[in-house]
Amino acid sequence: MTNPELRVADAIREVSVAMQRAIADGYRSRMIDADDLIEVLLSIADRLDPPVPDTTNHVGCPCPDCGTADADRLIWIDDDFVRCDSCGTIFDPTDGGP
Repeated sequence: MTNPELRVADAIREVSVAMQRAIADGYRSRMIDADDLIEVLLSIADRLDPPVPDTTNHVGCPCPDCGTADADRLIWIDDDFVRCDSCGTIFDPTDGGP
């Protein structure tokens, strides 16, 4: 098991290196404000405990063409077929084919 203190130190180092690169590449100013500080702290937190993706709206039969599983992007066009709003594929979700 990894030492928790080392995980924190590694996360701080990784975010610091990313910030230094952004400054060197001209994407960030050397001046830091409260919003920048919050962004840095949230980046460290995400490295220590990655956010859980929201899968509450996903279906069990994604589009066979593009893989979209968002229920809001898969529209039933009749009782047998679904149209993927992302790529336009029409498929039968019971057999997984187009």
